[in-house]
Amino acid sequence: MIRVRASTLGLGLTFLLLLALLLLLRGALLQAHLDKTIEYFASDAATYFSLYEDLYEQLDLAESPALFLIGSPILFMKLTNGNLFLIQGLNLALMVLSLKIAFDTLPGRRARFEFMAGALVFPYFLFGFLSLNKEVYAMCSAILFAAYLTGGKRTHLFAALLLAACARYYMLLSLLTLLLMVPRERPPRYRLIFVLLIAISVAAPLVKSLIPGYSGEDLLEDSGAAGVFFSNLIDSFGYAIAYPIKYLVLIPMRAYGLMIGSERTTDLFESVVSIESLAALLLALGILSRPRRSALAHRLIVAGLVAPIPMMWSEIMHWRYYSFVYFFFLYAIVVQRSHRRAPAARRAVLRHA
Repeated sequence: MIRVRASTLGLGLTFLLLLALLLLLRGALLQAHLDKTIEYFASDAATYFSLYEDLYEQLDLAESPALFLIGSPILFMKLTNGNLFLIQGLNLALMVLSLKIAFDTLPGRRARFEFMAGALVFPYFLFGFLSLNKEVYAMCSAILFAAYLTGGKRTHLFAALLLAACARYYMLLSLLTLLLMVPRERPPRYRLIFVLLIAISVAAPLVKSLIPGYSGEDLLEDSGAAGVFFSNLIDSFGYAIAYPIKYLVLIPMRAYGLMIGSERTTDLFESVVSIESLAALLLALGILSRPRRSALAHRLIVAGLVAPIPMMWSEIMHWRYYSFVYFFFLYAIVVQRSHRRAPAARRAVLRHA
């Protein structure tokens, strides 16, 4: 008789339910991308869809090499001949596969259910497959990178880097840097982290305006007074000071959506993401303060704290671009809880031996 893990069965049922939701909303989601009402649900989805239809549908990929670096949603529309439903289905399969890989590196059924619950309450993850967006690739990339730190499989690392490139080229840079700052089976390299912060502090004012997507007048206009403050500090060679402050400021910044009772779904999603990210950060910092903590949980938390270093010196003042760190913290929280349960389990075995 074939035995199926309860966690795997739960994951399979979740996949079927979400697939049924996708099938049910297939026509409505396509129309929402056409009439731009998807913007109430996903910020950039309508932009990607309209860019594909207006500019890229008739172009050859050889004429649009930039899509391989900055326009993965449009690239996938090209590769599937504009089949939005196929992309949505593949994104859902990617999310489920990422969870399955995480399950294979987590100790026990309880840890797997905790991780799945933590992932599915994160709105960007639960509903990420319904629209054209990059966040789904960023989140799955973080899960696979955490799985690599846990299990050491190079296939997981390669997949994480590939998905990071699909999300944003500077996220790929972040994960490559993370390999050096937080190596597997070794303590985090704090001196290297400090050196990187100093190096970016020196280089940022010189190159920020030369790298597409890192800087721009339009970004600065939308970032408000806080954005201007951080931009001026970074332009004054102060990124090492600005980074931790900006990190902490951005997390709760979007929580206002719940406070003002916004009717826009994206505002509500961003509020929940901010609150959940803040809760995960506080729990993670609590783990770091404990004398008896899992070495793996320690590495995962440090990874979540330092991963955005190569990204956060732009004028972008939106936690959405960095919210993938939630999954490093989630992984660490689940690992630490399993670590705490392990001694009790061993004692129970000894009592019954």
